Amino acid sequence: MNKFIGKQAYQNTATATPRIEDAHAAITICLETLLNNLRVLKEMPSNGSELFGKVSGKCLTAIYILQSSLDFENGKKIAENLFQLYEYVKVQVLAKAKKNEVADLESAVSVISEISECWKAIR
Repeated sequence: MNKFIGKQAYQNTATATPRIEDAHAAITICLETLLNNLRVLKEMPSNGSELFGKVSGKCLTAIYILQSSLDFENGKKIAENLFQLYEYVKVQVLAKAKKNEVADLESAVSVISEISECWKAIR
């Protein structure tokens, strides 16, 4: 992936201002944002560029939002499992940020893609 394509993908995501009408839609948008940014991050070299920092920051922010939105009181087991999956994805993003570590962003994309599909099917 060349710099222009990565930058264009980031700008498309950065300028999108979705309309959020309910909590389900908010989580859907958060999952889609995370998935899109993970795909961009997967193709980028971890060179510490400004664009890399913005994309990885968006991933970490989305993960934080998703983890913070979990309801441990009403859905304890599901919430715990989702928290662990989000934590796994976070570890992969952080590993990509460390230039000397191998990150498995392909599996992170797969995890979030599956969660996103299941979440959309709930509606």
